[in-house]
Amino acid sequence: MSDSTPISDSDNPIEAVVADDTAQASRGRYGWLSLVVAFLFALLFAYDLWEAVGNMVSLPAVYDAFGYGSENVPWWLLWIGVLIPVVVFVAAFIGGRRRSVVAKAVIFFVGLAVVAGLSLGVLALEEIMRPAVVTLTSLG
Repeated sequence: MSDSTPISDSDNPIEAVVADDTAQASRGRYGWLSLVVAFLFALLFAYDLWEAVGNMVSLPAVYDAFGYGSENVPWWLLWIGVLIPVVVFVAAFIGGRRRSVVAKAVIFFVGLAVVAGLSLGVLALEEIMRPAVVTLTSLG
């Protein structure tokens, strides 16, 4: 059986880690716990970046398959889709300085929600623009 004696605050390793991270945050630095949180969110942001790069790779083939021509792909819009996760992650990383670990996690979570919404907006805008591309290619 385990010992049921309570751990005092001075012996609690979790309290020491949180206190160290809070001290680092007050200096405007990321402690190791905050870096772990940032790394985990970086993986989620990287997935959105991977999706955006996938759109850049596959959309020209879709345009060719439907007869629109890959030269009519809205590259500017696809580049915006690639830049969104990077810019929002950097903004969340910088905005998380001098914050507690929980506040940094909330900032990254909100940033991830913003990326998801903006990425969906990029896809929707491309879908809206596609009939205009068809009309312009049929005129020319």
